[in-house]
Amino acid sequence: MLRESSSARDRDIDATTAAGPRIAEDTTGAAGLPPTAAPTSPADADRALVCIDTDVSLAGDPAREWLVVTRAGLTVQVEPPPGPATPIRRIGWAAISKVRTTAGLGGGTLQVRVDGGWIDVVRYSNAFAGRFHKVSRALERHREGAAGDIAIDGPLDPPRCPSCDLRLETADDSCPRCLQKGQILRRVGELLAPYSRGAVLLVVLTFLGVVAELVPPKLQQYMVDRILSARTDDPGGTALPDFRTALLLVVLALAFSRVLLSAVGVLKGRLATAIGTGITATLRDAMVRKLQELSVAYYDRHQVGSMISRVAHDSEVLHGLVHQFTGGFLLQIVQLVAVGGMLVWINPKLALYTLIPVPLVVLGSWIFWKHVYPKHYRLWDASSKQMSRLSGMLSGIRVVKAFAQEPREQGRFHESSDHLRQWRQWVEHTNTTYAASMQIVFSLGGLIVWYVGGRDVIGGDMTLGQLIAFLAYLAMFYAPLGALSHFTTWLTSFLSGSKRVLELLDTPAMVTEPANPEPWNDVRGEIRFDNVTFGYDRNQPVLHDVSFTVRPGEMVGIVGRSGSGKTTLVNLLARFHDVQEGTISVDGIDVRRLATRDLRGRLGIVFQDSYLFRGTIWKNLAYGRPEATIEEGLAAAKAAGAHDFLCRQPLAYETLLGERGAGLSGGEKQRLSIARTLLYDPRILVLDEATSSIDAEAERAIQEALAVLVRGRTTIAIAHRLSTLRNADRILVFDRGRLAEEGSHAALLESDGIYARLVRIQTQVSKQPTIDTLLVEEPEPVGGAADGRSASGIEWLEPGRHRFVVGDHGRIEMESVDGPAARGVFVLRTFPASHPESYLSVRGWEEDGEEVELGMIRTLADWDEAGRTIVLEALRRSALVRRIDRVHAVRLAHGYLDFDVETDVGRRGFTTRWTQSQAVDFGDEGKLLLDTEENRWVIPRVDALPKADRERFLQYVYW
Repeated sequence: MLRESSSARDRDIDATTAAGPRIAEDTTGAAGLPPTAAPTSPADADRALVCIDTDVSLAGDPAREWLVVTRAGLTVQVEPPPGPATPIRRIGWAAISKVRTTAGLGGGTLQVRVDGGWIDVVRYSNAFAGRFHKVSRALERHREGAAGDIAIDGPLDPPRCPSCDLRLETADDSCPRCLQKGQILRRVGELLAPYSRGAVLLVVLTFLGVVAELVPPKLQQYMVDRILSARTDDPGGTALPDFRTALLLVVLALAFSRVLLSAVGVLKGRLATAIGTGITATLRDAMVRKLQELSVAYYDRHQVGSMISRVAHDSEVLHGLVHQFTGGFLLQIVQLVAVGGMLVWINPKLALYTLIPVPLVVLGSWIFWKHVYPKHYRLWDASSKQMSRLSGMLSGIRVVKAFAQEPREQGRFHESSDHLRQWRQWVEHTNTTYAASMQIVFSLGGLIVWYVGGRDVIGGDMTLGQLIAFLAYLAMFYAPLGALSHFTTWLTSFLSGSKRVLELLDTPAMVTEPANPEPWNDVRGEIRFDNVTFGYDRNQPVLHDVSFTVRPGEMVGIVGRSGSGKTTLVNLLARFHDVQEGTISVDGIDVRRLATRDLRGRLGIVFQDSYLFRGTIWKNLAYGRPEATIEEGLAAAKAAGAHDFLCRQPLAYETLLGERGAGLSGGEKQRLSIARTLLYDPRILVLDEATSSIDAEAERAIQEALAVLVRGRTTIAIAHRLSTLRNADRILVFDRGRLAEEGSHAALLESDGIYARLVRIQTQVSKQPTIDTLLVEEPEPVGGAADGRSASGIEWLEPGRHRFVVGDHGRIEMESVDGPAARGVFVLRTFPASHPESYLSVRGWEEDGEEVELGMIRTLADWDEAGRTIVLEALRRSALVRRIDRVHAVRLAHGYLDFDVETDVGRRGFTTRWTQSQAVDFGDEGKLLLDTEENRWVIPRVDALPKADRERFLQYVYW
């Protein structure tokens, strides 16, 4: 409660006014409220500019309170049922110095700043958070002097489903809650539409198969009643030849029907497999395409294991549906109708007895459906959680081992595994009990038919052949009926899986492609943020009204505390997320009007956490530009300070990296990531903590290269290490999601604000004595390039200017017209599989023992015979790998492969473990084998082996 005061300012704050504005008849001028009863006053000063309701009181109790905004100030009124609205607090504009919203758990509060302190005006739940964020910003603009009525951007509340009132992201989204089972089947039918011709052929084959199955029992009846029984009635055997001929014809007819049935089954199975696998592949492609379209926000909210489970397992549901139509549901329905007709034809009375189990089957299926269907979703959820748990443990295995938490992770996995076991056990027990119950029901029907039918045969009302045929058809009748009783089991799994698939396919893309993207041809690189507000949780903004401009070719540094919104700027610029308010434009074009491919094709980002894919180093380097030449890639790697350590990898640029770049250190992965971005050659370069994982010496080399590479391109550099910003034209300082300071390094130091405090902190912990040393000191050349070689470029050796000779003690030397000879040089292949005699790195040693590259040979064919001979000898000395030309034998024994091969040095034998890690790709067509002694054996091209040798090899090494 605010205290009473006689001052003018205190008179603007009235917390307990008894008489308030009356309820107006016409409130169409009030923003955010339909033309219904709303509090207002006839005076112009009290005319309602905004009337908006909330759902809770300041105490958090359910209540309907109104925030009424007039030219005089803010009034909060409560609307007790029934009766007019009653004012409970009023604050004049003169007392308010700021308006904001604050987020809390489950809701938020609209606050105003008065006399240096914050006052709660109204409280709201998260359902109303969006509207109050917009109102808050509109009120702040009005407080700052915006003339006229208060304008609120866009609709106050998000769209909702008209049927169930579920909140949707966009008005065009389909409601997952209203996705009923019938709609699921309709949507699945749409997915099957491209395969309709094949489906029709399957139906035809299914009918043909059923007809073929109906023939044998009637032939058996004919054989018993007309041949075998007639032979018994003719003991003299006068008609014996006719009986034998008839018997032979019947047996041949039975054989033909069996052959026809088998042929139909084979054709039907192959066609069903072709359609099923095709549909599954198409569906998986669609799901992965959808995952690619979804914004990063989707991945923030969903577990990776759950997404993998949907793509890998749930996509199989349509394959199962095809088999249900061919060997399941459709076949059983057709067979049930056809066989039922045959039963009625043979004996209508006895056919009625066969229907006794049907009501029990229907009742059991309904009970099963009601109780088991909900549990299938829980079973899937438990399975996906176990997969996510395992994926997280394996991804972070180094952290697990570093903290000795193996028992803890094992316990957590056991917990999820036991949870899955319980649900699977419940479902399987239910299935088993249900199946056993149905078996008893069908046995009861069969026993009744045996008794009634046997009695009719004894009484002469039915022939033996008819009974035998009826029993054969009875088995054919109960088989599909029993299968249909299990149909509910499949249907529950099918519907739950289909629902998960359709949930993914129907997930709205938060970042959508423009219908008519605007061309971006004249790329200058200007970036403009205009009143940008954004929050990963829409109720908790991370950025608040951020505005700044980066001029073309300018390098702007961004600093701030962790969580101040620096990386969020990058996410919004690249449209990983879309702004919730405001605009981001490049060269005057809103990024939302650009095709994302055009935008990101001109935007290069080096992330704080570099990610490398499983594959060769070169494929990771050229990921953004697969068409890049090798020389361009080498130059980018050299500029990023990555070339030297990449050359030292076992296969240099063709070395296979593991998941997330396993095989490289953190700093090496970061430098390779920088090289990947430089090769991408973007017009706008973004460095998000680009040197966070790099040592000081490597950072100097990269800074030297970046100082040249950023020229002529717009660069945004986000950094904690302020030394990264030594070349920045301007520095933006962010604090708590707002642009707090802006200016040059000197100007910001002089202002003695947040930036100056950060500088003082880093100066105290840095080895450099002053901030000027930290930011201005030029890096020294790295690598001891005594002959003037640049750290950011490749020096290509030329045959006319360089010569290789063999010196004393067989030492290889390189002579140059530009300087002294280099002694003790050695040569490495940078692309040993694809270009074994091109792009060769000639290397030597400095006095301190540091390895250094002297230059590179483009292609060995350009050199004379003597030079080629010496270089080839140097290559043989640098790598000891045996080339396999023939594979005579491969034997598998106890998990080991024994090879008998012909190599470049004669016939040899070796043993390797039978695992993928011991036989890795050598380029695109070869294999590199590692034996138990860690020796290397290479097959340059597997398809170049003789056919028998190739099949012998691929029988065991097939990955």
